[in-house]
Amino acid sequence: MIKFKLYLDKDAETNWLNEMSEKGWALKSFFAGFYTFEECEAGKYTYQIDFGEKFFKVRDEYREFMKEAGIEIVQTWGWWVILRKPASEGEFELYTDVESSIEHYSRIRRMFKIVTVIEIICLWMEIMSATIGKTPYAAPAAFFLGAIVIGLIRVIIHTTNIINNLKERQTGIPVEKRRNVSPILAVGMLLNGLAIAIQESVSGNVKIAVQILAIIFMLMGLWDIFRKNH
Repeated sequence: MIKFKLYLDKDAETNWLNEMSEKGWALKSFFAGFYTFEECEAGKYTYQIDFGEKFFKVRDEYREFMKEAGIEIVQTWGWWVILRKPASEGEFELYTDVESSIEHYSRIRRMFKIVTVIEIICLWMEIMSATIGKTPYAAPAAFFLGAIVIGLIRVIIHTTNIINNLKERQTGIPVEKRRNVSPILAVGMLLNGLAIAIQESVSGNVKIAVQILAIIFMLMGLWDIFRKNH
């Protein structure tokens, strides 16, 4: 059986894989959002997803350590490593102490921040192309990249809240939870969509003015988010 899903939240993905295992489906392989499952005894495996140190591969020491612990590496994809262990062998946790969990999620957040910056640069290029009408597909590409950027920012905020919850457990001191996507960024995205939509019906000066205002709001929103999710 093959299923297609896109996950940015590795914890949600882990829960889904374990739900599939409970239904009698074991993950066989993964490629670009396509999960291939094979039938198995219901609840045979417990899954976890780790964040590796290498792109699309793991160190030999890591592989040997997992093998000795009775953990199977099902698939590597990017920095992610999908692992499983027979449920009959008991609870399967990768990070059992707060300090290592904080480090784990901090590395994940760092990676998402880097990817977000790259996506923002691509979004900026598509916005500029759409504004000057250089390429016919720039506008839909800008909307698509904008959605990806918002999704990535939501993951960064979610991961920050996980880290803050762990720090709260560690110190006993309440930590402020981060809000969702900045309303300033949302206004900027809406203005950007408006600038692209009206480009054929208004003068060039009006279009450029709206576009500049959209960029200012988006930059302010992104700065607000990154400042509060350090």
